[in-house]
Amino acid sequence: MPSSKKLPMSRTSHGLAVALVLASSLCACDPRAPEPTVTRDSTEAKGQSEPAQTTTTPSRPILPNRCLKETPAEPTRTVTGPVPAPGCPADPGPVPELVRKRVEIRGASEGLLTVDAEIAKEDEHRMRGLMYRTSLPENDGMLFIFEYDRELNFWMRNTCIPLDMMFIAADGTIVAIEENTPTLTDETFSSGCNARYVLEVNAGWSRKHGVKAGMKVKVPKA
Repeated sequence: MPSSKKLPMSRTSHGLAVALVLASSLCACDPRAPEPTVTRDSTEAKGQSEPAQTTTTPSRPILPNRCLKETPAEPTRTVTGPVPAPGCPADPGPVPELVRKRVEIRGASEGLLTVDAEIAKEDEHRMRGLMYRTSLPENDGMLFIFEYDRELNFWMRNTCIPLDMMFIAADGTIVAIEENTPTLTDETFSSGCNARYVLEVNAGWSRKHGVKAGMKVKVPKA
C-alpha cells in the first residue's frame, strides 16, 4: 500500500537527502508520495552518451528495462504473532466497493493459478489498499494498477494481516516478490525494478503455490 513518510537526514547532506527522498515513489495504504524525478538510464552505465533529448516527462523516471530480483530458496522473513495483529485500528470507513477481476499466474508448480482480485487503480483506492482488513480469503487479493512504469515502494501502515507483494512489470513479468511482510509497520518494501502493477495476497501464498520472480501474470484490463 502507498506511503508518504519522510526518512531521517544527516546534517552534512541535508539538501541531497531531501532531494532523494522526494524523488522516490512510495506506494502504500496512505497518501500518495511525491512523483519521482527522471534518473539516468542504463546506457550511461555502459559508457554510452545520453541522448540530447528525451520524450520522458520529468515525473517519469528512466529505470533499467531488464531487472529481476530473484526469489530466494528460503523466505527472508516469517510470519510471527497472531493474525490479525493485536491493536488493529478500527476502520474509519467508508469501505469502497471495488471491481473484482481474475488475475492469472502461469508457470507455477501447480500450473495455472488464479486470484480473485479487487482492482485498485484510483489514488484513493491505492492509498487505502488492504488497510484495516482482519482477514482475506485464501485465493483473494488486491491488484494495484499504476499509470506508468517506475520503482514502487509499499508499506504496511494500518494493515493488520501479513501479505505477499508481487511486483509486476508492464509485460506481466513478476520482477520481485516481498514475502510475509509484517503488519502495522512503516517499513518500506521495494520492487527494485520497473513495475506497473502490484498484486497483494495472503502471506505465504506465493511460496505455497510455487510462484517466483520471472513468472508471467495475465493482468486483466481495468
